[in-house]
Amino acid sequence: MAFVRKLMIAAVATGIATVPGALILPGALSARTEATDLTIAQVAAVDQVSAYLSNITTLQGEFVQTAPDGNITQGQFFIEKPGRMRFEYAPPAQLQIVSDGRWVAVQDKKLKTTEKYPLITTPLKMILSDNVNLMRDAKILAVYPETELVTVSIEETTGEAPGTLTLMFDPVQNRLTRWTVTDVQGLDTTVALENTVAGQPIDPSKFRIIEHRILDVGGGNMR
Repeated sequence: MAFVRKLMIAAVATGIATVPGALILPGALSARTEATDLTIAQVAAVDQVSAYLSNITTLQGEFVQTAPDGNITQGQFFIEKPGRMRFEYAPPAQLQIVSDGRWVAVQDKKLKTTEKYPLITTPLKMILSDNVNLMRDAKILAVYPETELVTVSIEETTGEAPGTLTLMFDPVQNRLTRWTVTDVQGLDTTVALENTVAGQPIDPSKFRIIEHRILDVGGGNMR
């Protein structure tokens, strides 16, 4: 649980990062990267990823998370910009992560505990903002502008979870496919996004943080 609390699609990817196991909580991305440090192709690739993230209004789908020990969990995610996000793990996992635009809550449904972090203190503020600019807001370690897959690695050096966030973007389908968080010990947590749907309305209740209650795993209703 401690590792999960420290890491975050992106998020982005929200992605977005990325995510329960890919959530970075709390912390902020490090100093800006100068465009002159990158080739024209690399800058274009980073700008394409930034444009994709900026153009998201809503995004929902399924995710599959692979932990450093090889353990695989999965679930559903929902994003509505600006600032709102929800990751629900499928049973037997008992974790959900919700951002209501102001707070990010990590909730253990079994233990009925809620841990809250101000959204503005996490890198989620960038991924979930209306205007995403990785060149402006992140320190970019590496960019691989391949035809079928663009890979952008961002360094995270502050807060409780220093490490590297690597975004993988399909430029042909114009979608974020997965991200990997590497911590200071070199351990990787990867989140793959599947069956994503953009631009569709999402029930506002998905982004409400209700403390001291848990979801009914069977029916999905509050109890």
